[in-house]
Amino acid sequence: MTDVFDTDVLIIGAGPTGLTLACDLARRGVTHRIVERDPVPNRASKGKRLQARSLEVLDDLGAIDHILRRGVAELPMRFHEPNGAIVDKPSIGARAKDSFHTPYPQALWIGQFDVEYALRQRLGELGGRVEFGAEAIGLEQDDDGVTVTLRTPDGERAVRARLVVGADGGKSTTRKLIGLPLVGETYDEQRWYLGDVTVPDLDRGHMHIWPSERGMLGLTPLPGSDLWQFQSPILPGEEPGTPSLEFYQRLFDERAGKGAVVLASASWLSVYQVNVRMVEDYRKGRVLLAGDAAHVHPPAGGQGMNTGIQDAYNLGWKLTSVVDGARIGLLDTYGAERIPVARTVLEMSSDKMTRTLEQVGRGSEDGLGSALAGMVDESMTTGLGIRYRTSPMVYRSGNEPESGPMPGDRAPNAGGLEGPGFSGDLFDLTRGPKWTLLAYEHTDPVIFDNAKPTHMYVCRIGSAPDSAIVDAKGEFRRIYAPYPGELILIRPDGHIIARLPAGQEADLIDHLAPFRSHGNQVRPY
Repeated sequence: MTDVFDTDVLIIGAGPTGLTLACDLARRGVTHRIVERDPVPNRASKGKRLQARSLEVLDDLGAIDHILRRGVAELPMRFHEPNGAIVDKPSIGARAKDSFHTPYPQALWIGQFDVEYALRQRLGELGGRVEFGAEAIGLEQDDDGVTVTLRTPDGERAVRARLVVGADGGKSTTRKLIGLPLVGETYDEQRWYLGDVTVPDLDRGHMHIWPSERGMLGLTPLPGSDLWQFQSPILPGEEPGTPSLEFYQRLFDERAGKGAVVLASASWLSVYQVNVRMVEDYRKGRVLLAGDAAHVHPPAGGQGMNTGIQDAYNLGWKLTSVVDGARIGLLDTYGAERIPVARTVLEMSSDKMTRTLEQVGRGSEDGLGSALAGMVDESMTTGLGIRYRTSPMVYRSGNEPESGPMPGDRAPNAGGLEGPGFSGDLFDLTRGPKWTLLAYEHTDPVIFDNAKPTHMYVCRIGSAPDSAIVDAKGEFRRIYAPYPGELILIRPDGHIIARLPAGQEADLIDHLAPFRSHGNQVRPY
């Protein structure tokens, strides 16, 4: 009997992680469904900053325009001292180093609801949509697929999918249904009041902070709206109050002075408990986890939304490959590559949050400003320095150059490229759901010339005027330090998988044989 599937991939959860994955699958032509238990789109700010690597991902997906219109790069800190003095400090986070070669060197402040809006709009352009009010309440899987029971306004119904991805947040039902526990620690003494509020007559060009011995108060403007995100730590040993407009107003009156800040309204309100936890495996059979469903951590450094987006970007092309016939073991590389990233982020954000909490009870900016500014790490926070060098997919030819990006690294951008009907940068050439093979100063045939152009783009770059793509400014040569006859293979998610001399393509294909579909002699996996 032939198994009948309702969809190839079922995505549970329509936050930034699930929506990123849905957009990636949609542009690849993979049948999918994305369900969300909430009846309407999220309007809470939650995450509020997109880092450089996430901006590159959204650019590649075609979802960047709304983000660039709404986001703000610079948001200086303004400290309101107890003595009435005003102290201005630079925006949290430094510009990414030029050595990363990114078109988006600065993070953007933007509410999570705006990021989700941009992704939903893009998903709609690609022919997809979110099914709201559909909650996963049961899951059974076998060797061939997964059956998920959904509770909807019209009653319960079953959906049969080849693969399922749980992107349903820190309290993930998917994670519980497959029995993968979050391992780690809950910090009972690290809790925060959060909320979205409106504040008339407050300068929206700054993040405002009121230091206090009873705990700092913070208001961050959410660009493109009249909302502010409110943040205040609950000091150790203090019993939390019930979040409300009146309660948050009382905190301001007590700590900043009556009338210093007037809250006009409040919407999303929450007490955030700091957890540092993750699952030990991102896959159980045909079910995978991504984003907060797989790892939860303090908000220090603004990594939650960004790590989830980058999880999905790593996973999308691999799911597509398995649906197209690649061995399911390819999905193990998702965890092999992303679990070390999550561990590092957990360690980094926990340490930074602890140092910040040591300062929040101080009565002045001294120390607190430095702690807040120190939350950002140029490599991990931006996402630009994330490497998969130990991935089982990485191929070492033994002929890698001594400088430039190595196999496993993110492929940096390079400008000044020219060709017939083309003028742009490397990201323009690699954009889209395909592999890219860069052949430097090499015009002879290579095995990958036989691949379908929609799957593999073979790009010959050289310095000679008659090259297919001319490195007109020498920027590609300076950044990548290639040697004549070198081939550089870039995955669909923008990471280099191999640097090798022409003629070794067959060795590369053999190396990737465990991940390829049976009998496929052209695809690199």
